[in-house]
Amino acid sequence: MMTAESQRVGRHIFGADAAGYASARPHYPESLYAALAGALVPGADVFEIGPGTGQASRRLLAADVGSLTLVEPDPVLADALGGLADNVRVVNAPLEDAGLAASAFDLGVAATSFHWVDSVRGLPMVLDLLRPGGVWAMWWTVLHDPEHDLFSRAVLPLLKDAELPPSLRGPEQRHYSLWTDDRVAELRAAGFAHAAHQMHEMTVRMTAAEMRALYATFSMVRRMEPQMRARVLGGIEAVGEQGFGGVIERRFRVPLFIARKARQA
Repeated sequence: MMTAESQRVGRHIFGADAAGYASARPHYPESLYAALAGALVPGADVFEIGPGTGQASRRLLAADVGSLTLVEPDPVLADALGGLADNVRVVNAPLEDAGLAASAFDLGVAATSFHWVDSVRGLPMVLDLLRPGGVWAMWWTVLHDPEHDLFSRAVLPLLKDAELPPSLRGPEQRHYSLWTDDRVAELRAAGFAHAAHQMHEMTVRMTAAEMRALYATFSMVRRMEPQMRARVLGGIEAVGEQGFGGVIERRFRVPLFIARKARQA
């Protein structure tokens, strides 16, 4: 559930270790960007909510977009994004306070970030920013998935006392993006004329140390008191070494939601 405290945490916690975040998080599958081919075209005006260290941003720029507006509330991350390209504008504010012009964009995206936005307020704002016929895409790499992934299930006991972020729910820590019907219903309720869901996947091999580094980027781990965090991360690495032979092959799911603003009659 989104709370004011959750939003406050999400707006500063990742910049505290931007280098670790950038190096530990896997890239998104190319099939995902192919699914956006109709909107991610040369000359398009694009905005991105919560770009973080710019992983998706760089791939958007590679499509030769006309402009890219990055809405990043974390001041450390926003400052680091400033030198990406001449056609990039960085707005250091949450979406609610960004002050972007209405009907100014062909495409809007959020890559593993929109769970930090109150969707009831945020999705109508997104719709307002798009031109008629404009496309909105939001996606997540589900990096912790005890419901379907053996490694996630193996480390679940280590995380049982963690304060869950808005991306995870319940004792099974089910990911926000896997509640597919809820996400599609929210898009339709916000006024999008079309809303659809796709599931992309990618296989990644990581060492136990790399898995430790990945979990160190999770907000629920970063919020832990230092001694507890060190103990949990050490336990995660030990699970990788002792239970998976030091190298873990994981098949990450990448849910993608694509919606379109109605065209004018």
